[in-house]
Amino acid sequence: MSTSIVKQIFSKGGRMLNHDPISVSTVWGKLAACGISKSEVVLKCDKRDDLGHTTIIMQDGLDIQELPAIVRKVKDVGLVCLYSSNIADTGGAKDEGNICSHAVNASQENDESSGQVPHVHNDAETTEIVEGFNRCFTAKEVFLLLETIPDDEVNPFVAFYALKKIIELENNHQYRNALVKSGEDMSENFTRTAVFNQLINTITLGTESHIILDALKVVCREMVGSSSSVYRDKLCDEILIRVTDGKFDVGQVCEIVRVLGSSMTAENRAENADKLWVGLVDKEKEITEKNIMEVFRILPFLTQSRKMVFGLLERRARYVWWRLPGNAIAEILSILFEVKMFSPRMMAILSSWTNTNIHTVSEDDLLEIVRGFYALDYVDPGITKSLERYVKAKSSKIKNAAMLATIMDYCGRFRLRSEPILKGCERYFIEHGQNLSPLLVKAMFAPFGILNFQPSDSVKFWHVLESILDEKFVQFRPDDAIDVMLTCVYLGKFPLNFVQKVFNPYFLDRLHSYRDVNVLRQMRSKLKLFDTAMTLECSQYRGPMLPRDHSAKSLWQDGRIHRMINCISEPLAKIIGGHDRITTSVLLPHLPTSSLYVIDIMLHPSGMGGSTIRFSLRREGSIYVAVLIHVPEHYCASSTQLIGPQVMRKRHFRRLGMKVVELQYDRLAKLRVHPKSLEEYLVEKLKSAEDAM
Repeated sequence: MSTSIVKQIFSKGGRMLNHDPISVSTVWGKLAACGISKSEVVLKCDKRDDLGHTTIIMQDGLDIQELPAIVRKVKDVGLVCLYSSNIADTGGAKDEGNICSHAVNASQENDESSGQVPHVHNDAETTEIVEGFNRCFTAKEVFLLLETIPDDEVNPFVAFYALKKIIELENNHQYRNALVKSGEDMSENFTRTAVFNQLINTITLGTESHIILDALKVVCREMVGSSSSVYRDKLCDEILIRVTDGKFDVGQVCEIVRVLGSSMTAENRAENADKLWVGLVDKEKEITEKNIMEVFRILPFLTQSRKMVFGLLERRARYVWWRLPGNAIAEILSILFEVKMFSPRMMAILSSWTNTNIHTVSEDDLLEIVRGFYALDYVDPGITKSLERYVKAKSSKIKNAAMLATIMDYCGRFRLRSEPILKGCERYFIEHGQNLSPLLVKAMFAPFGILNFQPSDSVKFWHVLESILDEKFVQFRPDDAIDVMLTCVYLGKFPLNFVQKVFNPYFLDRLHSYRDVNVLRQMRSKLKLFDTAMTLECSQYRGPMLPRDHSAKSLWQDGRIHRMINCISEPLAKIIGGHDRITTSVLLPHLPTSSLYVIDIMLHPSGMGGSTIRFSLRREGSIYVAVLIHVPEHYCASSTQLIGPQVMRKRHFRRLGMKVVELQYDRLAKLRVHPKSLEEYLVEKLKSAEDAM
């Protein structure tokens, strides 16, 4: 009885009731009197009964991983959908009552099952209907217009356009405000819900897959209704089926992932977007240089299937990399950094592109490419050689100074003591240094000190730097100014003219304005290091300017050095005549509490080690020998040249009156299993110790 009442109330001669708030509220009152709730009347777009979800094990070479997939049920038998097939759509949408007048008739359903496109009388009629929608200024007018359209003319395109027009009108602020004032609750409006359900059903039953995708994008923008997730899920289920059937191309699959990723919660995104990997794997050969970037851009939206899709991109990139533009390479590096994925094979491909196209890439693209390699902590000989060729050919013609500064940052980060790059930067600095901002000055100048590279045209170079500091010192950030001062000291230059600008209340107030405790502590350590270096090396410096730090601190020591000290202590004791002549990990009391000033092994006369090392090294230091163990990070890359801080460290110990012995960690590691050869190496190094200065 209740069902017949519902049909009498909501359908009349195949036409929908007018969109009238008063009549709708009256209808709800009659339904309540009959004991019928809204949930029994409103047509729901529930998830398909023939669609399930599972997890499968996939093997790609040596890589095995679990991936989500969908299961289609055919006569109570589940079929895992992985690749496109000709499986018929046995589910479809349920017939839940003839509430809306524009239900798909039996002949149209037969056309759907046979794979034929439903017949449209002519394009002129469809165009006329669309123009009619465009003349509507409220959703109510769209509902009224739908009543006048014959059933067979409401094809998927018309349904999509009606859906789009309603959502556009409802998202209009004036329309929403007017309905709020009238007291109408749009999210609970029966007519609206019924129309939406029937339009969604018409769209999903059509054969035009691109219309379903467009409808999904429109529904994801819905701001008014409370059932948008229901409509979205209905469209998602249909899209999942069609993706596994190969109805969407690579670009459309990527667009679906982006739409779902930007409109769903993380949980729902994992439930739907991660199942779309099937549509990409099935069309792997269709991924070309024209659409490969679309696939890269969906990686941030994937979770479980990200690794599988990335493996696919690795394989396809080998065939198309040389056809990609520079901005695409920069974007790939940015995406890899965002998703925290590192692949030696992919990085080698990107390095090959850089090496091949270095002279055709634009400065802006090269800037982003170098930043990408820097962020991903990647360097190889191919990148180094390509940057050397570029700077050598274009150093004086470079227009974007930030690009050259980024290359210098890259060299400093990976200790690339490349003479062509450093000399090219030197020429550019001399010619254009006066026009550079303080940030760029620091970025270009600091690597010279880190890499211990003395400018060839030193007179002009230092004159330009001095004039820049004279004119722009107050514009430098405190940390950049301290780095510039330290770089000068690394290179054996002492900026006496700027000491008063550093050790003055204004500069120190700016320094202590940093709120990050770690950054502030690091800047204080650098400032103390600069003060100590000037005190030890510059006779005209009236220092130290800073008080001695008496606070207790723990110092980090490289574990490799610590283990090697234990390894060579015994042969050293045998050579010099006893363990009482050796003290390890010595930090002199009048030097800063810094790992840079830790003496790995100190050799001294018997009874003069340990806590008794409290003497004037300038008078008695000649009887002490500082043994320093250098790990690979103490050298420039692929070189035996020490980096600037280590050169200064050795110089300071010699200034204090000690002899210095340098041992290579790699050499010690090879000789530790050959005691006799190790002893011979130690004797040789002790004999060639550098004298005190």
